[in-house]
Amino acid sequence: MNKEKQIHLVMPYSRLHMREILTEAYAPMNIIWHPIVFADQAQGFNEPWIDPVIIPKDSPATPNMKDPIVKMNDFIATHNFIDDDYYILATDDGMFESNVFPAVKNFDDDVVIISLKRGNNIPADVGPTRAYPTTTLIAHPGNVRIGMVSGDQVFVKGKYFKEYRWDESSMVPDGLMAIYMKENHSVRYEPELYSLFNFYEPGRWTERNQDEQKIAFGVMVNDQTRLDMVLRQSQIKGNMHYLDKPESATKGLNKLLAVMEAEGAEIGVLCHQDMFFRHDWVKQVKEQVAKLPDSWLVAGAIGKDMRGRICGKFHAMQIPNYHDTSDVHTFPAPACCLDECVLIVNLKKGFRFDEGLEGFHLYGTLIVLQAWQMGLTAWVIDAFCEHYSLRPLPFFPDESFLSGFKWIYKQFHKTAIRIDSTAAEFSAETTKKEVRENENQR
Repeated sequence: MNKEKQIHLVMPYSRLHMREILTEAYAPMNIIWHPIVFADQAQGFNEPWIDPVIIPKDSPATPNMKDPIVKMNDFIATHNFIDDDYYILATDDGMFESNVFPAVKNFDDDVVIISLKRGNNIPADVGPTRAYPTTTLIAHPGNVRIGMVSGDQVFVKGKYFKEYRWDESSMVPDGLMAIYMKENHSVRYEPELYSLFNFYEPGRWTERNQDEQKIAFGVMVNDQTRLDMVLRQSQIKGNMHYLDKPESATKGLNKLLAVMEAEGAEIGVLCHQDMFFRHDWVKQVKEQVAKLPDSWLVAGAIGKDMRGRICGKFHAMQIPNYHDTSDVHTFPAPACCLDECVLIVNLKKGFRFDEGLEGFHLYGTLIVLQAWQMGLTAWVIDAFCEHYSLRPLPFFPDESFLSGFKWIYKQFHKTAIRIDSTAAEFSAETTKKEVRENENQR
C-alpha cells in the first residue's frame, strides 16, 4: 500500500506571537509544519505534526532582511527530505484556503503552482515597501516572473526542493526559485486554488463594501455631438475620461486604462460615445462583479456565450426589440467575445491590449482571447444598458474588419477555445480558408 503523500510547510519563523494562531489554523489540515527557529524561539511546538527546525544559536539582536533566506538554506542543507512529498515556503502571517492541501496531495507533478490572493485592501499603516497591491497572482505560465509569482504559490517535490539553494543576495529570491522550477521541471498550474498573502495582517483582509470600489469611465471620441447628445445625458455619476480620435482602438484604450489606473480606480468602463446608462447601472455592475471569480479580467453587457449564442440584457436602439437571454443564460455567464460598446475591465490585473491589432474593430474579441492567454476569465453580466448607434443594420464586415479578424486568427487560433465576434455572424471556417489563400499568394 502506497504511503499517503504529505504536504510540508517550510516556514522561516519570526512572529512569535503567531504560534497559537497558526497551530489552531493548521491543525485540521493534515500537513507537516516545519517552523525554522533559532534556539531561543523553539519553545511551545508540542504537536506531533509540528517538526521544528532549530538553528543552534540564539536569534540576533537586530533581525536581518536575509534571515528568512538563510533559514531556508539551513533547512535544505540539514533536513531529511521525502522525495515524493510536496514542500512549500510558507510565511508566518499567511494562510491557504481549505481545499488547497487535499487537492495538491492528489497530484504527482514535479511542481504545482497555485494562485495567490493579496487581500481586499492595502493596510493604511504599512510602509511603502509593504504596500503590496491587492492584485491576485494567477497561476499561469506567463505569470511565472518577478512581481507576478510568490514562493507560497509553489509546491515542489522533495527530490527537487532539496537540490535548490535560495539566492541570499537577491531581494526577490522566491520569484527566482519559481522561475528556476518552471525552467527545469514539469509544472502543473492550478488557477482556482489559492494561498492567502499576509492573511493575518490587520486591515488587509477586511471585507470591503462594493460601493467603495472606485469606478471610472474611458471613452474614445470622434463625434462631439454624439457624445453630448447620448453618453453625457446618462443618469450615472463617476469620473469620465475622454480621448479624441486616437490612432487605433488598442492604442487609445491603453492610454485610457493607464489614466484610470493612475487615479486609483479598480473598475474601468470602456464605452462608446453613444451609450446611455440609467441611474442604477453602476450599482448593478458592482453587484454583478461581486459574483465573479478572482480570475475575472473583463465583463460586458452583451456578448456571445461559449457556444457562439448572443448573451446578455441590452438594447441596440436601431431596433424596437431588446436582447434578454435570461431564459437561456444565468448571469454572470462565461463569454467567448464581448461587444465593444461597453467593456468592464478589472484594473487590478494591469491589462493592456495588444497594439498589433490595428483599426477600430474586434477589440472585444481580442480582450477575451488575451484574458484566456493570461489564465483569466471573461463574462457577460446582468447590466442592461442602451446603445444609440447610427450604424445601419445588418452590418457587413468591411476590409478593416476582415483584416483585423485575420490578424486575430493568426495570433490565437492554436490556443483559443473559440474565436468569434458580436459584430457579425462570421464563420471561422471562412476565415481559415482566406488566411490559407493569402499565405499561398505570398
